[in-house]
Amino acid sequence: MTVKSDTDVKPSPISLLNYLPWVVPLVALLMGFSLFANLKGHPHFVDESAYVSQAYFGDLFLTGQVSSSLWFEYPAYDLPPFTKYLVWAGLVAGGDPRPGPAAMRAWYNDTSKRFESPESLLHARIPIVLCGILTLMAVGRLAECWIGPTGGAIAIVLVASNPLFRSHARQAMADIPTEMGVAVALWLFAPSAGTINIRLRRAIGCGVFLGLAASAKLNGFLASIVLVIWCLTHLRTSQKLTLSLITAGICGASIFIGINPFFYANPQGLREPQFDQIRQMNLLERLKFMADHRIGVSQEGQKLFPNDALTTLPQKISVMAVQGFGRFSPLGPAKDNSEVRFQSSQDWPVVLWLPLVLFGLFTASRKSTQHKAAAWFIITYWVCSLVVVGAFLPLAWNRYFLPIVIPSSILAASGLLEIFHRIFFSKPDSRLPA
Repeated sequence: MTVKSDTDVKPSPISLLNYLPWVVPLVALLMGFSLFANLKGHPHFVDESAYVSQAYFGDLFLTGQVSSSLWFEYPAYDLPPFTKYLVWAGLVAGGDPRPGPAAMRAWYNDTSKRFESPESLLHARIPIVLCGILTLMAVGRLAECWIGPTGGAIAIVLVASNPLFRSHARQAMADIPTEMGVAVALWLFAPSAGTINIRLRRAIGCGVFLGLAASAKLNGFLASIVLVIWCLTHLRTSQKLTLSLITAGICGASIFIGINPFFYANPQGLREPQFDQIRQMNLLERLKFMADHRIGVSQEGQKLFPNDALTTLPQKISVMAVQGFGRFSPLGPAKDNSEVRFQSSQDWPVVLWLPLVLFGLFTASRKSTQHKAAAWFIITYWVCSLVVVGAFLPLAWNRYFLPIVIPSSILAASGLLEIFHRIFFSKPDSRLPA
């Protein structure tokens, strides 16, 4: 007769999923393909017409017209190019004509103008949905580095069920391409169990997506900030990280500059004084010009929408805490109303979601030694996302909260796993990944 010890732990069904290597990609694909449901009927957002009207930049870039004066016009530095290329690809694949510069100018004069049919808008959205699917895959892999395939699958479900993520993943805009670049870059650089060294090919791949993230929106530099801080805190542990970071940085800078001719175009015979002024700028001056422009746009937005403006640090902290972890959590409303600053019917999930995320943060300090590096990598990601959003949050608009969705969901996934084991088992199964 075999006597079992009272301290024996029976593996839970959810932990057994850790032995199935296909769990993360399968869940990512299933949740990702759900984004295609009624994609054509998804409500139109005004900025989608802006990207459709500027899809001609894809024709300019792919045909080698990198010294056209069009690269010095307002939209060339107002909206970074990567998303415009994605929209261009969707229109080309769908056989739709691309509106020319006249449409772009018409939209800036009247943002209510439309240049797309329901079919062409559907085609423009498809590349963004594909970016959303790749984002979910990266989320699962990033979480898997820390809490195993089960945790990766849970993190995917939490992100994919978030109404904020779902809405933007179905619109022809830059927010999801940015999150894709950040998530994939961080996944490729994330430490695996037992080592924090990054292979050369992963560092190169990380750099490519660093460049794409920043080429979608400037807040895509979040990934670069995370990597720099992470590497600085681990230089004593592994100096090879410095080489990996430099490799990723060089690749990222090359992509960021290479796919945006605004930084190096040199058209001749310009008659417009403002265009000739840009032509005489060097690379660093053009980078500063673009950064100053984005800061100016944010400040102008605060003047145009004073009811939504966030001008003080207490305002930003309160809005980020209540809205960011309330209405923009997986439990938030399917359609949020940003015209109301605080509203219990929208923000009530904060009482559940924020404690769960913080509990997941607490579990990070209790993981086994082999997963400690990955845990601190996720914590660095989460803290940097809060700082970036808090520092640059100009308006209480939903799109500005997207950067905190992914790291918060990964932390929450860890918290849910811990809660499950505490409820159904005497202690977490130490023989299996968390």
